[in-house]
This record gives sequence, structure tokens and C-alpha cells, in this order.
Amino acid sequence: MAKRSTLSKSINTVGSFTRNNLERMGALIDGMNAKTSKPRQYKAVNLGDEDYQQDLFREQTLKATQQLLGPRFATYGKYAKKVVPNSFFQSTVDGAFAQVAKLASNWSQIDLPNEHRFASVASLDDEERYALATDIANQNRALATMGGLTGLAGLPGMLADTLWLLLVSLRTIYQLGAVYNKPLTGKQGIKMAYELLSNADLSKMQEKQALLAGIGIGKGLLDNAQSNGLHSELKNLGLKNKNVNFYAEQIDSIASQVGIDLDQINLSWVRRFLPATAVIIGMRYNSQLIDEVIGVAQATFAPDAKLANRAITDDSSNEAAVKKSTDSNEQEDSSEQEDSKKQEDSKKQESTESDDTQTKDKTKKAVDKENDKQKDNVDESSDDTSGQVDKVTDKSSK
Repeated sequence: MAKRSTLSKSINTVGSFTRNNLERMGALIDGMNAKTSKPRQYKAVNLGDEDYQQDLFREQTLKATQQLLGPRFATYGKYAKKVVPNSFFQSTVDGAFAQVAKLASNWSQIDLPNEHRFASVASLDDEERYALATDIANQNRALATMGGLTGLAGLPGMLADTLWLLLVSLRTIYQLGAVYNKPLTGKQGIKMAYELLSNADLSKMQEKQALLAGIGIGKGLLDNAQSNGLHSELKNLGLKNKNVNFYAEQIDSIASQVGIDLDQINLSWVRRFLPATAVIIGMRYNSQLIDEVIGVAQATFAPDAKLANRAITDDSSNEAAVKKSTDSNEQEDSSEQEDSKKQEDSKKQESTESDDTQTKDKTKKAVDKENDKQKDNVDESSDDTSGQVDKVTDKSSK
């Protein structure tokens, strides 16, 4: 019993250490993505809707398998359709993806209880629940980004990377649903998880697959050219693919004009550079794709609209940027209020000046009218006086 207790404590210690480091790594990746991409708001998904399109993981998994197997995949598919009904093939594919979802669900259930805050998740308020969801999102962001390391394996690594990203994306959905007390369980839960994935913008997965496939084909070409010579390998590639034949001839022509022997070129440094390029591309695209899944899951499961629309990058790593943005918004609001107040004061002043002018005009008119009356009275008085003087003069003369 003592040995089991010690082993259990050791496993929990290692697990806690791993989760903490994944959270830190995920926060760093999140900060880098926030600086290089525009913030956006994610829409909530109405889970349970019957009408939704298939997620891109199915399509890209089949494409990666086809590129890995090459012409053999088309041959197998051709003969399989003659023997096996299409409905059976579709149900087999659905069953395989359902098994991946079950694996992701089991993984999330094993990991979540070891998170000390999850034990009291029912008593957490919205902010504490959001903080826990952010930490879990950072763990999965780091895990998804690390999947880009499979680029070292070439074309087989591309298929492994696609399945790993699918597994981590489903794990993220299951865990965030549990954190927000909306767990996805059973067959209906699998359906909802894939429904959420289908509503995330995963269009960049096609770009990533195209780039990784090109790098994988190029690495295979260089591996063969190392032993057979680049000139003969380009010629063989042109014979196999007519679309590539034109470019192969152009490369051969340019090398002849410059005087370069393609078979004498040392390609070892290029062969080492391509896998590193594949890793960088895979990690970069994976971090962007998992961000889409996290954003849609947050918007769907978060109970508060503010928390749902709040960018997933609003964590301690960029609180300064958020505060700066808030301060600038407050300054803009303050300046707008001051301008509005100045305009109102100006209007009031103009109105007051207009009223004063009208009052002055009225007062002036009243004064002028009074002066005219007084003048008329003076004139009448002077006329009467002159009349009286004339009468007295006439009497005296008589």
C-alpha cells in the first residue's frame, strides 16, 4: 500500500508539473497569436441542430491517406467500391471517427479530476470558471502546437498530425463542456462535438496540408536524387506526372545554360532544411486552428455573453494591452463628452446673445418712442406758450 501511495503521489506530481508547463507554453503561444492576428468574436453553436456540414477533419484525413499511399489508394478504392457498398464504407468511416471521439472523451475524464480547481467547479463563479477554462484551453493549445513536430516524419507525419489535432480538438470541446457544466456524453455527445467542429473555421487546414504535402514530396525527390542524381530524378518525375514535366524541363534547361551539373549538386543541406520547415509550418497552423476550436467552444458553453465574446487571449500575459485599450477607449469617450459639452455651451451662449440683442432692440425702441412723446409734448407746450405771449402782446398794444 505504501508503494502504491508513493507511486500515485509521484504520478500526480509529474502530471501537475506537466500541466503547469503546458499552461505556460500555451499562454506564450496565445500571446504570439494575439500580436500577429486580428481579434475576432466567435458565434455560439446551436448544438443539436440536424442540418450541419461535415467537419474538414474527415476530408483532410482521407486526403492525407491518399497522398501517403499514392496510386495504391486509388487502386484499393476502385476495387473496394465494386465489392463493398458505399453505405458500408461510410458507416466504417463514421465508426472510426466515433472511436477517436470516445478516446478524446476518456482522455479528458482522466485528466480533469487531477485539476485541483475542478473538484469545486460547481461552486465557482463566472470569472473563476472562465479562468479555469482559459488554463485548460492553454494546455490544449500547447498540445496541438506540439503536434507540428510530426513534420519530421514527412508524409506519414502529415497523417499523424491530422489525427493528433483532431484528438486534441475533441478533448478541448469535452473539457470546456465539463467546466461550464454542460458535459457531452454518449452518442449524442459525439454528434454535438463534431457539430461544433464543423462550425469552426478550419479552412486553413487545407493550406497546411498542401504545404506539408509539397514539402513531403520534395523531400522524397531529394532523397532519391541523392542516390540517382537530380537530373535523372527530375526526368522520371516528369514522365510520371505530365503537369510537372514542363517545370522539370525548365529547370534542366536553366541548369544547362548556366553550366551547372544537377547530378553534382550536394543536396544534403536542403534535405535537412525541409523537415525543419515542415515543423515550423505545422506548429504555426496548428496553433491557429486550435484557437478557432477554443473560441467557438467558449462562445457555445460560456453562460455569460460578455465572457463568451471576450477574446480567449485576455489572460495575464497581455493584461497590459487590454488595459491600454480600455484606457484609450475611456479617453476617447471623455474627449467626445467634452466636445459635446462645448457645443452645447456654444449653442447656449449664442441663444443668450440673441436674446440679449433682441432685448436691447426692444429697449432701444421703447426709449426712442418715449423720447418722441416727450419731444411732441415739448413742442405742444412751446406752441401754447407762444400763443399766450402773442395774446398778451396784442392786449398791451390795444
